[in-house]
Amino acid sequence: MAKPAIDYFLDTCGYEVVVTSLDKSDADKIIAGRDGGTPVAWNSSQTEQLDRLVRRSDLVLSMLPPHLHLQVAKSCLVHGKNMVTTSYAGSEMQALDAECRDAGILIVNEIGEDPGLDLMVTKRMIDQVQEEQGRVVRVDSYGAGLPSFCSNNNPFGYKFSWSPHGLIAAAQAPAAYLVAGDRVEVAGRDLFSHFWLVDLENIGTFETYPNRDAEKYLQDFGLDEGVSLYRGLLRFPGWCNTMKGFAELGLFNMVSRRSFTGMTYADLIKELIGAGTQGTVEAQLADYLDIPLQSDFMQKVRWLGLLQQEPITIREGTYADVLIERLTEKLAYRGQDRDMVIIYTEISADFTSHREKRVASFLLEGTPGENSAMSRSVSLPAAIAAELVVEKSIALHGVVRPTQKKIYQPVLEKLEKYGYLFITSSEVQDAA
Repeated sequence: MAKPAIDYFLDTCGYEVVVTSLDKSDADKIIAGRDGGTPVAWNSSQTEQLDRLVRRSDLVLSMLPPHLHLQVAKSCLVHGKNMVTTSYAGSEMQALDAECRDAGILIVNEIGEDPGLDLMVTKRMIDQVQEEQGRVVRVDSYGAGLPSFCSNNNPFGYKFSWSPHGLIAAAQAPAAYLVAGDRVEVAGRDLFSHFWLVDLENIGTFETYPNRDAEKYLQDFGLDEGVSLYRGLLRFPGWCNTMKGFAELGLFNMVSRRSFTGMTYADLIKELIGAGTQGTVEAQLADYLDIPLQSDFMQKVRWLGLLQQEPITIREGTYADVLIERLTEKLAYRGQDRDMVIIYTEISADFTSHREKRVASFLLEGTPGENSAMSRSVSLPAAIAAELVVEKSIALHGVVRPTQKKIYQPVLEKLEKYGYLFITSSEVQDAA
């Protein structure tokens, strides 16, 4: 995810860039001998080294796992340095807002793909409606990182362009959205039972399920409390029932560790369903889940190799680790595979004489052998925001999201020069 940002800093901006990694050789590969790049080995336990690195910098772009951003932010606060990150701004990060304002520093969060591109284009559309004296009554915002249509060649309709652990963790996160001002809450355990199909104009049909808590953006978007507000993820049809099956089996358990020495994948399934001695493990699994033996889910379990009498590759871990190992092996991008990123926002707004539907859509494909569409869509918006902060083009302080015009307008304008174009349309629906 970090490489396109580093490329931008070194090749476009001409900045000096210190690249940290657990393994210095990984940073070396990304820098690739270019002037201005300095590779450094660093891990999160090395707090003194972090302070030294932060103190010597003008800005810190944190592409670390989400739970480590706070550590970096506190170091930036101590040393008076600005920071950019693509991750969600949690409550602890937001609690630093007053201190950052007092210190005169800026921490920009949620400026990647989703969250990021989706937030910026949605806020731009809302602002345009309000500037035209309209009232937004409904916002549906979708984001996806998927294999492109030409590379959608496995039964899951999915390949990993980001952390597999992150995907399984996100698959258990509760979500919420608003319907005419009423809050609809979805527990993590019910996430994949709460989905529906959506048709995206000129793109295709997908499943969508809610993505975290949409209501927290009500104030950022400047919307009335009676609005409908939904943020959802997109997947190819069949994904949600598949994930629901894995959850029911207990394969989302990321807490309980155990030894898998001497166990096969079929042994693991037997253990999870409490299989007896009568019948095959396949038949017992189908009975346990109360699904047909030839259902889509059973086909996918077979394809993953979870019914085979082969030793489990990992010696110790959680049930989720076994699933992640299988998914990572089978759902990897290879050879000439392309990924794609989709951002799609649909708004309904009331004007004096009519109601109008407005759509902004974005689809970006990766190029084999180069940076993926996901890595570009995550890190280039962050890199451009970092450039604008370093060049003092964004006069803001505090802990913010990119929903302020001072951020989203220049970032989206610069992104357009690199082919990040949103296709827009509008349609009169009925009298308001």
